[in-house]
Amino acid sequence: MLPIIPPPKGFKIFYSPNSELLLVYRPNGMRYLLIFAIICLLAWILFCIFIATLLITSFILIQDYLISILTFIFFFIPLVMHFFAAQVFNQAYIILYFFLAKASFDLRFDCLVFNEKLGNFKEKKQEIRRSKIQYIQQVKTSGFKGNRFSSWGLLIRTNHQDYHLLAYQSYDKIKWLGNIIAAWAKVNYLPSLKK
Repeated sequence: MLPIIPPPKGFKIFYSPNSELLLVYRPNGMRYLLIFAIICLLAWILFCIFIATLLITSFILIQDYLISILTFIFFFIPLVMHFFAAQVFNQAYIILYFFLAKASFDLRFDCLVFNEKLGNFKEKKQEIRRSKIQYIQQVKTSGFKGNRFSSWGLLIRTNHQDYHLLAYQSYDKIKWLGNIIAAWAKVNYLPSLKK
């Protein structure tokens, strides 16, 4: 059994007969991102309503149905709907991620099984052999060049490929997780040089 220091907020530790350790993570501490996503979503919906109202008003005032229909087809549908759909789906995904996402790190005797879900839908499942892991490294995922809102992720280097797990997290969460996985795999943990 691995020695465990108390987990940071969002992590829960479970023990099972099939694995040495099971870590489950649920997003938290992203209140400002959630508030920003909700504000952006509302702003895009209001913007689309404004553009639709503007186009409907122009239909009524112009009285030239051909120009109105062409404007609707060549302006509203490709331009506004494209940006609207992209922004709405992006912001909706952030909101859903905050409420429904769950990641698990199943440290089995021979491999690490990383499973990331969004609700009942499996998003990503990776199996990493314990014997193939060379080292674990903390990598910066955002906040470059003096940005004060920095975030980190976990890189697992194996003989054949790199695995990037749990990006956009706080420095302490990734440090804690990286140390646990490195102790399990009996490899070096390389923390980020700059906090």
